[in-house]
Amino acid sequence: MMKRHMTWLLLASLLLGACSSPGTVKEERVSTDLPEQGDVFGPRSDFVGSPFPDIGLSGLFPVREARSNRIAILDNGDDSFAARIRTLKAADTSIRIQALIFAGDESGQYIARLLKEKKAQGLDVRVIVDAFSNPSLQTQNLYFDLKQWGIEVEGYEAMLLQWVNELPVPKLVPHVDPDQMDKRFHEKMWIIDGETDHGVAITGGLNVANEYFRIDTRSPDHNWRDQDVIVRGTVVGDLVTAFDRNFDYFVGIKKSRGIFNTNLYWDATRKVLDETGRVHFHFDSDPELEQRVLQLAERDPPLEFHPARVRFFQNRPRFHETYIEQAYLKLIHSAKKEILIANAYFVPTPRMIQALQDVARRCVSVVVLTNSPETNDLPEMTMVGRGHYRTLFSVNREPGVTTCRKPAGIRIWEWQGGKAGKAQTDGTMHSKYAVFDRTIGLVGSFNLDPRSARLNSESALVFESSELAGRLADIFLERDLAYSRQITEQEAEEFENPEDVVYRFRKSLGDLFESEF
Repeated sequence: MMKRHMTWLLLASLLLGACSSPGTVKEERVSTDLPEQGDVFGPRSDFVGSPFPDIGLSGLFPVREARSNRIAILDNGDDSFAARIRTLKAADTSIRIQALIFAGDESGQYIARLLKEKKAQGLDVRVIVDAFSNPSLQTQNLYFDLKQWGIEVEGYEAMLLQWVNELPVPKLVPHVDPDQMDKRFHEKMWIIDGETDHGVAITGGLNVANEYFRIDTRSPDHNWRDQDVIVRGTVVGDLVTAFDRNFDYFVGIKKSRGIFNTNLYWDATRKVLDETGRVHFHFDSDPELEQRVLQLAERDPPLEFHPARVRFFQNRPRFHETYIEQAYLKLIHSAKKEILIANAYFVPTPRMIQALQDVARRCVSVVVLTNSPETNDLPEMTMVGRGHYRTLFSVNREPGVTTCRKPAGIRIWEWQGGKAGKAQTDGTMHSKYAVFDRTIGLVGSFNLDPRSARLNSESALVFESSELAGRLADIFLERDLAYSRQITEQEAEEFENPEDVVYRFRKSLGDLFESEF
């Protein structure tokens, strides 16, 4: 199912990007370089903000101190699902959910029922989705059902009309961008009672769908590996602000359209449905998977909270913000011994390649884990990413690196979804996390690819805690690498110039659209 969704998203993005503009004049912007130097927990002056003067550094969140924040690692999708359901059931004030994917499958249906119950209890319930990434009729019907019960679902419009709100209309919306229709909302935020002193949030790589929550273990394709964290404390308010910025952006676009403001028609539709009765939808489901959802919903995952200094980052491509890439560059630059990176779609930009090579020259060990073509839901992305392996590995042969104490240099592993010599149990590795010197961790939605760097809205949590970073490092080294295979330099040479005709064609096609990945 996800392969169809991601393929649809890629094709739509390419088409919309092609349609978006040569005839439209872009707003004047100032070119800026991203600083590697400086502390990721440093002052605002260490960062480059939006090139738009009225935005500037206003999108950068402050550092939140350890005495006021606690974080726990959610080991995998099933733990994240159980934690989400427990927090959702306990909600007493508000619910904010944003995800690229919110599927109308068994887990999505279960969550939707809880959302409607909470709305009936008087809670403020709001959802943001990227409807281009959710084209199935059942999922679209799920959104309609939520809306007819009074739950706002931004990013969605009935009859697949969400594209109307993405048309760039100069002078109606500030900072209109002809590339706007190619920019997707990729953030993942699950925020419960965020404006209260008992607020809690879950963020990371997981969307809302069966494969992320490991509902269907019958097939590896439906049993993904992903990474979330759960947070309490003052940083939850920053996630609330990030969500509300996005929500208000969608609402603002609609208000700017005058009589084409779709919210006016939704309000009228709800009034009619209140009088005539709401639309009844039949949602297909698998009884076995429904039972699995109920079982996971009753789990009480062990959560080990630790205090941590933390900073939340958000990229809003509509304002050309690059805070997460800057955070990565600062963390890479400041690493002393070891960098562990797990990233689902690793198609590094020239800037990222340079940063990784530079830190390897300082005798730092860099280990990158990404998908193989066999486990990637978009195999061509791995094929394109593989084209950079040889360049990355070239630093290992430099005299300054060969004289370092091992294991200095860059190593790359590809996820296989199972231990060597055993049957595959897991599908796509969808994680986006990193560990630096086992003291700082980063977990979020940001892929190390051009799309996350330039086109997608993204978010990430950076935290300083030897306990939490150590736990992530253990997961990376002891579990994730056990399901993976190390790539040799000889293989990297072959990846750059493959002999297989079909592989070469698919890679060439991917290379053509690398900037869209």
